[in-house]
Amino acid sequence: MKARISIYLVFAVLGTMIASATTRPLSLDEAIEIALRQNKNVAIAKLGVQKADAQVTEAIGNALPALNISAGYNYNIQLPVFFFPDQSGNVTPVRFGLPNAYNVNAQLQQVLFNSAVFTGIGASRIYSDAAKAQLDAVVAEVVTETKKRYYQALAARAFVGVATATLNNALETQKTITALFSEGLVAEFDKIRSDVAVANIQPTVTDAEAGQYNALAALQTFLVIDLKDTIILSRDGWAEPEAAPTEDSALVRAIRENYELKALALQVEVSREFINIYRSDYFPTLAAFGQWQNQGQSETLSAWNTATSTVVGLNFSLNLFNGFRTQAKVEQANVEYLTAQQRYEQVSDLIKLQVRTIVNQIKSAKLRIDAQKTTVAQAQRGFDISKIRYTEGTGSLLEINDAETALARAQVNEINALLDYYVTRAEYERTTGLVDEKYRRMVR
Repeated sequence: MKARISIYLVFAVLGTMIASATTRPLSLDEAIEIALRQNKNVAIAKLGVQKADAQVTEAIGNALPALNISAGYNYNIQLPVFFFPDQSGNVTPVRFGLPNAYNVNAQLQQVLFNSAVFTGIGASRIYSDAAKAQLDAVVAEVVTETKKRYYQALAARAFVGVATATLNNALETQKTITALFSEGLVAEFDKIRSDVAVANIQPTVTDAEAGQYNALAALQTFLVIDLKDTIILSRDGWAEPEAAPTEDSALVRAIRENYELKALALQVEVSREFINIYRSDYFPTLAAFGQWQNQGQSETLSAWNTATSTVVGLNFSLNLFNGFRTQAKVEQANVEYLTAQQRYEQVSDLIKLQVRTIVNQIKSAKLRIDAQKTTVAQAQRGFDISKIRYTEGTGSLLEINDAETALARAQVNEINALLDYYVTRAEYERTTGLVDEKYRRMVR
């Protein structure tokens, strides 16, 4: 009875798991949109843009008028005392004021000239642009990584197709040879070889299916999709390969449009602006101010003696010496600026090398794709001829096995060439700033 209950529980759990799992088609475009919504680096970069925009608002606020209001109430338990000396040298204490006192003060201040304030506004805007450029770079990276995983999953599925087709060919050959052997038309050796060939191919199908599962799991993990769900990939990723770009045009575009280089160039500008901000400590500050004050005192809280005063004026300040702190900050900012320039040059040289390598890889993959199309067709023709020859008694089983192996190898080589092309093409699009604008708009 307990065993029967346990079996029911197992089936109930399995039923729940199957019911919770879903099957969904997934195109490349949908995969990229999911990745952009789920990726943590994109979320962090978006927060960086929000922070930079807030800093722009803060910098502009430093140039706007500042209005402050303060109010206070005092109850004098003992009134304040002034000591007045007379002509003979005696000091007489005199208390003044009333027990209850209040004071209301409003002050308006407007900066008329401060180099740091106005330079900071420009620097904050450049910093905001740099944050947005960094977001674009992160988006491009996520799009590229999603494409790579999608292409790898497509290739894994194609490998399963090749392995399955090879097994089916071997099974068909085995069936034909078994029929011929039962009629005494072929030797037992051929039947044994066909049986062994089928047994040797079956693990290849298992390995290909395991590779497909791993590729899909890697894609689902990257997209934060439950591994219990089954996704069905479309073939929109295997578009017709385009001609390889020229190296010169790719280099020019990469230096002009690469997302990381754009972000670094803006960081160089920000570093230069910081030099000007720190150098502003050498310049004076001029501000206009106005103040309104109302105060009152009373013996009781019912009858107040009040007075109002108003004043306007200018404040001028100039730092004459602060222990060489300004000079030190300017030197540090200059070092940061030179470091940013060196980093830009370093990344620029690296991108130039990447572009040359990528262009050569695209050319190689494109040539391999074109060559493998002909090779696959020839291998298929050879395999068909080998079967006909064997049936007619002019060929051998060895010819069939060799032709079958050549066909499978040609098909695998074609898939590998396609995978190399599309993975490299995705890297080329990221490096040269060709990521679809709609993904950047979606994130922003």
